[in-house]
Amino acid sequence: MRNACNTKAVFNGAVNKKAEERTQEERWAVLTQSAYALFSGAPHDDEGTSEHFAWTRADVVAAVATAAGLLARLENLP
Repeated sequence: MRNACNTKAVFNGAVNKKAEERTQEERWAVLTQSAYALFSGAPHDDEGTSEHFAWTRADVVAAVATAAGLLARLENLP
């Protein structure tokens, strides 16, 4: 997903802009990168950070729905 949409590069160009100044592509990149950062904590127990993550059922449902929605977008991208 991130490679297909060049997310890292687009995110790096958007991150220092105010949200209202971002293009639609930049807003999708921010969402994708934020989701990636959130999801990356799930399989890790990094001391001082993700070791304290507690996932509720609602958290997991929201994460899966977000991932599914982002993946579904790939079907319609050039």
